[in-house]
Amino acid sequence: MRAAFMVEEDRGLDSVVSSRFGRAPLIVIVDLEGSEVRGIRTVENPGARAGSGAAIRAVQKLVDEGVQAVAAGAFGPNAMTALEEVGIRRIQVSGVPVSEALRSL
Repeated sequence: MRAAFMVEEDRGLDSVVSSRFGRAPLIVIVDLEGSEVRGIRTVENPGARAGSGAAIRAVQKLVDEGVQAVAAGAFGPNAMTALEEVGIRRIQVSGVPVSEALRSL
């Protein structure tokens, strides 16, 4: 499984999950095999600097990265609709490290 976590800074598994989805500057992508972390990397969120359509750009990045689930504190209506359409599961959590948010999967 490949999961994404919207974050404000790059600290790997210690990165804190952001309250924002579309405007979070970074995405920590974690590859899991069962409950074991097999890989981790951080990529820029193209929605963070978008004048408009931040959620749609963020969702497209997740699709391009092959993500099956994403965690953030809040998802706007555009984000929820787009994520539902592409089959990416939403996990609503924020203010905790990615390592702790992984338990929500």
